[in-house]
Formats: sequence, structure tokens, C-alpha cells
Amino acid sequence: RRSGMRIKAKLATLLSGLLATSALATENTYIAAESIPFAFEAPGQPQQLGPLSGVRSTGPAGTMLKVRGGFRAPIHAHTADYRAIVIEGQWKHWVPETGEGQEVELLPGAYWTQRKDQMHADACVSETHCVILLINEDPYETYLAEKAQLHPK
Repeated sequence: RRSGMRIKAKLATLLSGLLATSALATENTYIAAESIPFAFEAPGQPQQLGPLSGVRSTGPAGTMLKVRGGFRAPIHAHTADYRAIVIEGQWKHWVPETGEGQEVELLPGAYWTQRKDQMHADACVSETHCVILLINEDPYETYLAEKAQLHPK
């Protein structure tokens, strides 16, 4: 129990630093986990997004991603660099072209970064759902490998 509390305290400290942007907060914000406004990213897709701060499609933002256990995303990329932290579940994140990240076990508290426009893959390898915190500074959109020619580097 103590180690779990220490991990949660360290994670809370890390999260507070990562969510800070160059803009100063005008007021404190509190969102209980059960009150995060998760919504499906697109019709027919299983991933849900819960905005915490900012609007990720227009600039700096912190967004929770929630997917069911066993979820595997198609190879894709994003229009912005991002940082990520596993909150719940066991996650895999890798770059198929190089194999980078393939052997890394991403459990709660694990952190990674992803460069914009680099094709990569993700999977929730838990039996239970996964929740990931995504943090971007620049406008952020997702595109699939077959649409990569629409987003020149």
C-alpha cells in the first residue's frame, strides 16, 4: 500500500509539471477522475478522449485517452510532438520502421515522447482498459499511414 501511495504521489508531481504550459493559469482547476468528460473520438472508433486543459486541435492541451483492453491502433502519426504517461493498464508504443520501443513495458507511471509525423503503433495489452495522458504544445491531429501523403513532413 505504501509503495502504491508513493507511486501515485510521484505521478501526481510529474503530471502537474507536464501539464504546465508557458501560459500562466488564471485559476486553479480540479477534475475528479469520474468527472472527466470522455467522448468517443470518432463514430465507430473505440478510443475515447477526455479533455483536461486546452484544445488539442488548436494548441497546447492535456488530454486523457481511454481504450478497452486488447485495443490495437492502426499505424498512424500526429501533426505535433507529444508526451505521454500511462495512468491505468499496460501499454505498448513502438515505431514499426525501426523497432524502437518494441520491448519496453509501459505500466502506470511510464513515460514516453513521440515526434510529429513519425508513423508508430499503440496497443493496450491489458485485459482491462488503459488510460493514457497525452500532452501536446502544438495543434494535434491524428492521421493513418495510408493518408500520410496528405501531411508532408
